[in-house]
Amino acid sequence: MAALKVSYSTLDQAFDALDDATSTFSTDSMPSDGGSFGADDVAQAFAAFRTAQQRSAAWLADTSRTLAQFAHDTKSQVADADLDLARKAGTTK
Repeated sequence: MAALKVSYSTLDQAFDALDDATSTFSTDSMPSDGGSFGADDVAQAFAAFRTAQQRSAAWLADTSRTLAQFAHDTKSQVADADLDLARKAGTTK
């Protein structure tokens, strides 16, 4: 019978990296133009780009948060399943 092998350290590393990414995407933002562009068309294009970048960053932060939670939950669920299997194996002897 093949055994399932789960690396808790890999799951922890994935969680940490994704948690860091969540923080990065949540806090980093593009600077405002501060009126330095002059032409309205350029300022409007910059504002549209900035809005799109903020939406993308929010999506990346949310996705990173979700994936970090998956890594955390996987570690917890595997540990619980392992403990449950160990208890069942102990009662059949």
